[in-house]
Amino acid sequence: MRTVSDGNAHLGSSLIHTRNKRFPGPEVGDGADAPLRILPIGGLGEIGMNCMLVGNYDRYVILDAGLMFPDGFDELGMQKVLPDTSFLHKFRDRIEAVIITHGHEDHIGALPWILPALDPATPVYATSFTMALIKRRMLEFGLWSPQRFREYKLNMRFQAGPFQCQAVRVTHSIPDCCGLFFRCDDGTIVHTGDWKIDETPMDGEEFDRAAFEQVGNEGVTLFMSDSTNVLSPGRTTSEALVANTLMNRVSAWDKGRVIATCFASNIHRLEALKAAADASNRKMVLLGMSLNVYLEAAFKDNRATFNPSQLLDAEEMDGFPENQLLIVTTGSQAEPRAMLSRAAYNAARQLRLGSTDLLLYSAKMIPGNEKRIMKMLNAIAQRGPSLVIGRGENLHSSGHAHQEELVEVLRLVKPQHFLPVHGEYAFLKEHEQLARRHAGVHHSTVIQNGQMLGIAPLRNRNAHGTLGSMQLLGETRLQNMYNDGTNSSGSKDDLCLEDRVRLANEGLVVATVRIFRNPEDVAAAVAAGYVEGSQEEVEAKEAAANRRSNSWDRDRDRGGHVNTSGGSGPKLQGDVKIVTKALYTAQGEYADEFREAAEEAVSSCSAASPGWEVERAVRKAVTTAARRLLQKKPEVVVTSVDANPESLDERIVPSAATRRGMVRQQQEGEVDEKGSERERTGRRGGNSSPPRSGRTSRTNSAR
Repeated sequence: MRTVSDGNAHLGSSLIHTRNKRFPGPEVGDGADAPLRILPIGGLGEIGMNCMLVGNYDRYVILDAGLMFPDGFDELGMQKVLPDTSFLHKFRDRIEAVIITHGHEDHIGALPWILPALDPATPVYATSFTMALIKRRMLEFGLWSPQRFREYKLNMRFQAGPFQCQAVRVTHSIPDCCGLFFRCDDGTIVHTGDWKIDETPMDGEEFDRAAFEQVGNEGVTLFMSDSTNVLSPGRTTSEALVANTLMNRVSAWDKGRVIATCFASNIHRLEALKAAADASNRKMVLLGMSLNVYLEAAFKDNRATFNPSQLLDAEEMDGFPENQLLIVTTGSQAEPRAMLSRAAYNAARQLRLGSTDLLLYSAKMIPGNEKRIMKMLNAIAQRGPSLVIGRGENLHSSGHAHQEELVEVLRLVKPQHFLPVHGEYAFLKEHEQLARRHAGVHHSTVIQNGQMLGIAPLRNRNAHGTLGSMQLLGETRLQNMYNDGTNSSGSKDDLCLEDRVRLANEGLVVATVRIFRNPEDVAAAVAAGYVEGSQEEVEAKEAAANRRSNSWDRDRDRGGHVNTSGGSGPKLQGDVKIVTKALYTAQGEYADEFREAAEEAVSSCSAASPGWEVERAVRKAVTTAARRLLQKKPEVVVTSVDANPESLDERIVPSAATRRGMVRQQQEGEVDEKGSERERTGRRGGNSSPPRSGRTSRTNSAR
């Protein structure tokens, strides 16, 4: 197990953004008409990053501490999206406990950032298997403390903050999942966690209908339920059906290896694959660290039916015939560094795909990942394996309830108020309507992250409107935090997300300016009336102009650079080196134009201009040239250095004017030694090439 942090190094600046953040809702001690309070920090209006404050007056517990994986182009280079840890840090005195429902990353992945935001004495509660996963993660980040982390048992009530809590069994796609009941003098809150109703669970631990029915008979003030699959009609299929399908598919393949990919946390799926391997006399191999992590934790908690030591080590595969191997690999979501994703492009040493392989895709394409998954599957198909994929193949069963299950549990609980959670905003709205249409729910609402909902018990179930005794107590602005896979953590500004997107879209130009400044020219420029301005004043005036008019029009009107001539005195001499990244340059022609524009900007500056003034003129000139040639606004980075005037004739990069003069000399027959040699060679061989024009010539620096 690798050590990631000493407990603090990974936090970066994720805890410092507390300014102007306020806690929504009534002031401390107020709000007697809404004693129960819900404040989602993440997970509402999105899939992932589940984290919520559940409170009684001003005392709160955190329910789950999940992360979300980056979604698309706007989060370039990020590996994790985290809840607003700065907000939690600022109001840590109100948070008395953390309670975890199960061990998926979208429920425990943010713990290394959330726990340091809280008081060190704040306890963390979880079931035994989930705690095993948490312990490994906390050891990696230097945050494990046996006194702080506490296991709870199913149906055994425990005190957490202001609530007497009770965990009850629900079925899901990872072992040891639970729903939670929060009881206090002011009412009862029920949260399902992630769930489905599997009538034939692989481990025999059935969804606890009796517990939900019992709490419903006691009276539930607020019910919160998973909305992930609210658009799916009917009921979910059982994991037992998937196990039977895997058994048949593996047993029927005799041409070579069977390769299966699934979510690493789905221990029941691994057990089904192991049973299929045993039945077909195959050795099972795990490729991917996360598969081993989850399986080892399950075995130590007596939740796996086989010992990981029974599996074949990856290094031993070559000693067995291919038709005696079943390989389980990570990468179902085409994660770039996962084993299957690398194998698709022949970049995995341990897994080379061939035409005798059978690939079983035993997972779901998570929304947002479809394009890259299909790209991976296309690459795999081109390497020859047979693929089995699709909903009708019964290779995967969702861990989230469909419509009939959602309605069934709503009818069991009979809540006074209903709040859909865990899903996109459209899913939450549909779940609310489903509850009203089919489950007899009269009082419901939908809220978003950062909005605080207050709830009080109903005195008369039929005496209130659609909200019942719910009310919106306030709202706060939350900001996501990010981590790029290293110790760099913080806000989008800290991780420069907008800059990353701009560089990817617009490109980069780096201009290095060498200034040749003659002391006599400087004195003459000052005598001619040049007065150095203040950089701060100039930038302030430019910012004000930006607010009044379009910057592109202004740059074009000014010719792309600021008038820094300071009268008719001597001007600067200098040369410019241009380097471009992620920009089309027309085989170097545009780079030459950038350089010409930059050198003209330098030559328009007074001989007494300071470096910042020259850099500013060059930046504007290059920006305008890029706009004219490419309709883009690249990031332009300019640095300048004063060179020794004696080196004026020893420039590394010829100026644009010098290059044009050299071309004219070549065209007039006044060639240098190299040109003469080409001419002599041409006479001998009967061939000659016309010299390139100054506009299309390139130097190595412009490439």
